[in-house]
Amino acid sequence: MDGSLGRPNTSLFNERRAFVRDAILEGAPEAKNSVFARAFAECFVDRVAEALEDGAWTQFLTWVDATYRGHAESIPARALFTVAPKAVSDALDTIGTPADVLDTFRSVTQEIAVIAGGILNSDGAADIGILEEIDVALASVVGELRALDPLTADHAQAVSAWCGRVAERMGLTKPEATKVTRGGLVHDFGKTTIPREILTAARSLRDEEWDLMRQHVLAGERAISDTPSLRQFCSIVRSHHERFDGLGYPDGLESHRIPITVRIVSVADSFNAMIAHRPYRPAMNPAHALAELKRCKGSQFDPGVVDAMIDVVTAGRS
Repeated sequence: MDGSLGRPNTSLFNERRAFVRDAILEGAPEAKNSVFARAFAECFVDRVAEALEDGAWTQFLTWVDATYRGHAESIPARALFTVAPKAVSDALDTIGTPADVLDTFRSVTQEIAVIAGGILNSDGAADIGILEEIDVALASVVGELRALDPLTADHAQAVSAWCGRVAERMGLTKPEATKVTRGGLVHDFGKTTIPREILTAARSLRDEEWDLMRQHVLAGERAISDTPSLRQFCSIVRSHHERFDGLGYPDGLESHRIPITVRIVSVADSFNAMIAHRPYRPAMNPAHALAELKRCKGSQFDPGVVDAMIDVVTAGRS
């Protein structure tokens, strides 16, 4: 889907973001009042805005795929994936978006329908499932991250998407793949305890600031352990900065003493951190980021997870 398209008026779309989010929620009254629905509507519109800006629809569909697979049985997911594309399409049409961009988005909409296949019955109504308690808790985590720093929340969403695809590539069981996808959402929750001026500093951190930053893994573990539905992710939150060679923190675990779910999150976390813009540096080219993962195979990262990540990324770019 990536390519050179007519330029949409992204400033007008950005002005209408709140309207589109409200339209999504109004179109799915069963989901309107849930925490997950509000988080989904915000993320969906933000992801569309990013794709409109650079034409990178493949990355958007990667997020759609991982998000739907992670929440396919919930009321919000099954209703919202039906109404969100229409709300965006109506907004794009209203602001006079170029025809080739509209055609591309309509093609994307068809791919969303394939990803979320079977959610409509013959009358076109959403087949509503049951909202899981865990989805509400996860959405609350993302909401807290977004309130602290939108870049950190976006990172969590992207890491979750990468984790799901890597887990699938490695042939993990469905429960394992679901766990690692959800774990990617909460892995950095401890950063809500880090002062914002440190978290968003547009400079290199001082030694004492790095010491504080490293505490986010323990703070996050403590925080999510207070929510019964999230306790299963404690090892991911605590250990995602462990290294395959045993030189990571906080426990110096090595090799296969680190759970496979954690090893996947570590690679996805590092890759997405490299390719994303940071306050202190521009985004790295994905090819350079993959080269860095290769360089650190067997030292920082599990070689098998790195190979799976490379396969996922290169397949998405082909």
